[in-house]
Amino acid sequence: MRIIEPLLMDKKLSIYLNENTPKSVLIFFWHGLGDLIMFLEPFRKLKELYPEIKFDLALAKGLGQEEIYREALLVEGDETKDFSSDRFKEYDLVVRINFPMNEGQIEFTKGEWCCIHELGIEPVWGHTPIESKSRLVACHFQITCLPDSANVPYEVAKKVWFEIKEAGYVPIETLMKHVFHNPVNEKYDFIDRHLRDIEPSITTLAGVLGSCRAFVGGVSGNFHLALSVLPNENICLLEKDFFAPSFTKLPIKRVNVANYVSGTVKDWLGGLSDILK
Repeated sequence: MRIIEPLLMDKKLSIYLNENTPKSVLIFFWHGLGDLIMFLEPFRKLKELYPEIKFDLALAKGLGQEEIYREALLVEGDETKDFSSDRFKEYDLVVRINFPMNEGQIEFTKGEWCCIHELGIEPVWGHTPIESKSRLVACHFQITCLPDSANVPYEVAKKVWFEIKEAGYVPIETLMKHVFHNPVNEKYDFIDRHLRDIEPSITTLAGVLGSCRAFVGGVSGNFHLALSVLPNENICLLEKDFFAPSFTKLPIKRVNVANYVSGTVKDWLGGLSDILK
């Protein structure tokens, strides 16, 4: 295995590839989110130009960048000193990419600058489309009218909130304090993320709900709006005195809060999480 850093050497990467014809190359890219997104198009072009070479991309562990490039090899700082770990032995060539600044000029984008000064290929640029899978889960535990009949009890709501976190998602309460807000609906003390201090707007609420992976809550305007913007299989109704068939014939997840079994919401979310792996 050979380790090179084209920006600091007298040859661009393409020259090494043409002269040495390696079978496998590990591109080591230790940079931030924006740089990674800008590099994906040059990386795609590199693989297109050398289809006979197996290219892998190594990213820093702990930054979550594998959500951008799911095939990434995650590495830690100590491993990058000499790449002597056994898991790097399959590579003929390890390439350190500096992704240099383009010095404020506007003729070339940063991605093109990398192509010219490091990769040695035709300049390409772009923001590669990324399939976004939200980890937000909208929660709504209280209703303006008939709170005694529809509000999710504190203890059940608390269990649900923390089960969402345990499942690897981010709960957000989507109650907005509109002009008819019921003062009995005080925020539960465990809720640390909410929309209560945002100017109430149906379009804003719809936008938030639409950006969530799922909705979990009692019957309310939020519930009906969620059914309008999310797939029905991503809706979980926490039933008290009112039941789903009174409102929709779509098959949704239904949970009776009077007999809540710990882990129910967590397990349900687990069935949705395969798309995030």
